[in-house]
Amino acid sequence: MPSTKCTGHSAATPIYCLPSIRDRRNDNNAIITPSNGEEFKMATLLVRGVDEALVQRLREQAVANGRSAEAEHRAILAQALGGTARLSFAEVLAAMPDVGQDADFERIQDTGEAPRVFD
Repeated sequence: MPSTKCTGHSAATPIYCLPSIRDRRNDNNAIITPSNGEEFKMATLLVRGVDEALVQRLREQAVANGRSAEAEHRAILAQALGGTARLSFAEVLAAMPDVGQDADFERIQDTGEAPRVFD
């Protein structure tokens, strides 16, 4: 590693100065490195030991979807891990099951004071 002192973080900060998070559950096969030392909005994920046939299938799927292999990888991860996209109100309504009759949901007109139950 070069003898450059790691102080602060900027866009020009060398990668070896950025903190890393190692995945200890899988023999350190994955390293997640923040792209910016202060803001952890995006990270770089390096996965080692991937079968070449699997990588080839990823490339083929990427071509079929008109994306780069990296973009395809991101899409697969987002889908598998439940991406953070929020549903719109219209999407939530559309997802509701079609149950009951219209009469079940009609408004009851308030015609005055409710009858007294206790005198």
